[in-house]
Amino acid sequence: MDFDLKIKNNNLTIYCSNRLENFSNEFINYYNENIEKIKEELSIYQETKIIVALTDDEEKAGFVYEKSSFSGFFNDTGAFAYINLNGKKTKEYMFKGLMHELTHHFYKYYVYGKEKERITWVDEGLAQFFSGQKDELKDDKTYKTFLEENLEYITDIDLNKLNHNDRSFGNNNGYNLSYMAVRYLYETHNHKEFIIIIKNKEKLLELGSTILGQIKEIMDSNKTI
Repeated sequence: MDFDLKIKNNNLTIYCSNRLENFSNEFINYYNENIEKIKEELSIYQETKIIVALTDDEEKAGFVYEKSSFSGFFNDTGAFAYINLNGKKTKEYMFKGLMHELTHHFYKYYVYGKEKERITWVDEGLAQFFSGQKDELKDDKTYKTFLEENLEYITDIDLNKLNHNDRSFGNNNGYNLSYMAVRYLYETHNHKEFIIIIKNKEKLLELGSTILGQIKEIMDSNKTI
């Protein structure tokens, strides 16, 4: 795909159309304000060079989901996204969407290992947790309500069985459930332990079949206190 512009800022390079120049420059500022925190959380301390490609041409994008204002995916160099500035999504929403895709990139290529098979619930949970997409849940009271609403009817869900290929992830509330699972791991382990766990495929698969039950058990016990 051909792009009008190449915008380089330190280790971030953006390819985009002329119409997305201002958006790209604003995203560079957002990226610079947030990327070091994400890398620190993932224990990435080496230099990272990222390429982000942005298009506002829906036909060229070829992957727009249900006429969305923002659709993206990560790859081995960074991320590629469709941006519709006239859509319903705010710039902040799209900035966080891009950080979500870049968190996928950082986790796969700098933490988990590019040769390992993706575990969807871990990958999506981390991307939501560190991109800021669910920052409104930082408040304990709000998060408690969120837990209750999403776990009320959960009996026995194996997160490992949810994936994007057969749409079982999206159809079974996978995003919310994976966020809760990763947040639980983050909050119940110190940082060193957390990093060891998210690198360990066998441990993650073991957790995927039990972790929602653990969270629900704790939530239910707190109700009876």
